[in-house]
Amino acid sequence: MVNIAVTSEQRAEIPPELRGTPFERYFRDRQRNRRQEVMGAGSGFVIDPAGYIVTSNHVVGNASKVVVALQDGSELTARVVGTDELTDLALLKVEPRAPMVAVPWGSSSAARVGSWVLAAGNPFGLGGTVTAGIISARGREIGAGPFDDFIQTDAAINPGNSGGPLFNPAGR
Repeated sequence: MVNIAVTSEQRAEIPPELRGTPFERYFRDRQRNRRQEVMGAGSGFVIDPAGYIVTSNHVVGNASKVVVALQDGSELTARVVGTDELTDLALLKVEPRAPMVAVPWGSSSAARVGSWVLAAGNPFGLGGTVTAGIISARGREIGAGPFDDFIQTDAAINPGNSGGPLFNPAGR
């Protein structure tokens, strides 16, 4: 599991209460050519020893800079290789000094309601944590699109955990 820090630049949005008022033009004039730096955090996991990392697309979004922090405390700049909004997946690439340890894939179809799981992540940007729980439901439909077939768990998931893996008891 890795921690992901993201920096992006965004234009300040006009507050809804100013839209259509005389202050809207004043706000637009003041914000012209101004960008604000926005920082975010998430989680990810290594899928290939060469430095390929999977995370959630919404974690990296429109990032101008992505930094991956490893469990040993080292940090590597990451390049976004690809993203897919529909499945909310993103693939990152780092250049490690040595091969990285990759997470072995499990079979989500083998997961059963009541099975123990561990959720690894970077809640609130505080560093790596693991929480335990069970699979409380399978095949959840939440209106997220054509791939709406989610595993529901009662393991604690907090902001910053996005992109982190869910492990079965075998560590897959």
